[in-house]
Parts: sequence; C-alpha cells; structure tokens
Amino acid sequence: MDLRQMLVERLKGSSQSELQTIIDDGIQSQEEAVLPGLGVLFEYYYQSLDNPSKASLCQSLITLLPQ
Repeated sequence: MDLRQMLVERLKGSSQSELQTIIDDGIQSQEEAVLPGLGVLFEYYYQSLDNPSKASLCQSLITLLPQ
C-alpha cells in the first residue's frame, strides 16, 4: 500500500471536525513528516476542481508566497 492509499484509509469515515483536528494538529506540530499527508489531501482537492477553480486557487496561493 502506498502513502496515498494509507492516508485515505486512515481518514476514511472521518467527520469534518475530526479531519479539521488532524489538519490543525499536523500544521501546529511543524513536523516535516506531516507534509506528505497534507500534500495528498491537497492533491485530492486540486484534482476535484474544474479549470477556472484551479486557476483561482493558484492565484490565491501566489499571493501567499513571500515576495
């Protein structure tokens, strides 16, 4: 089982509040080991978007990057 499948299996059946807690805890921990899991979630989200939404998301992310 690869990382993506492991993450999906771990999160399957989670409620919104449980998922939010997992994400918040992962971000607050500042452990680099959490980044791949968050990346998988981001990948699933990004792939679910249509092209205009992808462009809008990318534009929003650009504004968050340091100049």
